[in-house]
Amino acid sequence: MSFSRARRSIVADRNPNPNFHHHHHHHHNNNNNPSSFSQSVATTSYHRDRRPFADSDAGVGPPPTKKRKAREQRDPEEEASRSRYGSSKNPSSAEAGEPLMSRDEIDRRSPSGRDGIDRLLETHLRYTYCAYLQSIGTRLELPQTTIGTAIVLCHRFFLRRSHASHDRFLIATAALFLAAKSEETPCLLNTVLRVSCEICQKQNFDFFPYMFYSQDWFEQYRERVTEAEQMILTTLDFELEVQHPYVPLTSVLNKLGLSQTVLFNLAWNLISEGLRSSLWLQFKPHHIAAGAAFVAARFLNFDLSHYQSIWHEFQTTPYILQDIVQQLMELF
Repeated sequence: MSFSRARRSIVADRNPNPNFHHHHHHHHNNNNNPSSFSQSVATTSYHRDRRPFADSDAGVGPPPTKKRKAREQRDPEEEASRSRYGSSKNPSSAEAGEPLMSRDEIDRRSPSGRDGIDRLLETHLRYTYCAYLQSIGTRLELPQTTIGTAIVLCHRFFLRRSHASHDRFLIATAALFLAAKSEETPCLLNTVLRVSCEICQKQNFDFFPYMFYSQDWFEQYRERVTEAEQMILTTLDFELEVQHPYVPLTSVLNKLGLSQTVLFNLAWNLISEGLRSSLWLQFKPHHIAAGAAFVAARFLNFDLSHYQSIWHEFQTTPYILQDIVQQLMELF
């Protein structure tokens, strides 16, 4: 997807401000001297093995819900996974209840990788379940935050479980049902199942073809999704809290008077596109929001040097920003 397409794809269901207008800053475009912060981002070398800050940066949004433990339900695969990834009480994960990891750690510890699924194929599998969830969520008219939560729950699940052992579309369907409840936008399970079947037939997703040969296939499907829901809950230790970059993006740009601009809407769209990546497993929400704003400004030739406080408001640094920008650019 090109940036021009990204800009055109800002539609009402993904755009919080359908009546936005572009604030023209002609005097901005005439200034060819970027801020020192932007210069630093542009010249910072990209370190693939960096680890995100584990400091006490203030989080954005409400505190996560208290974890419910289900240790008696864990199976041996889950116990092995927890021993590999360690405790989820990492201080850097305060917002989302999940330990943040570097990109290299995610690739190196991939259960799918150990089962012979290379990085390229795993990326393809991730993109397909993201597209599937986006299609179902849009068809159900769910908020983008609910769709995003379902996608992140899938990312977290496959950080611990292998694609070789679990049908990604089955897991994604259950994740959407869970996310809808978690985000207080509940849908009836039968409605989710019917829409998922419609989407699969229309978009040719390779989805349970063996089930449609049985007369009671819908009941089988419902049972499988219910089982997948329980597996997700136990695998994630009942932690369903997901903090999204939409909140800090809206807060910061509104504070700077930029919430009714093309910059805001394109940055919002870039966050949604970024869900295909593993950024949510690596960075805090306000850092991802900053990266989306930076890429949007670069694409629009929008000079942010007149908003010197923007990066302070996002609580980010050139080092973190460069990494996020790099990974967002790889999606296009």
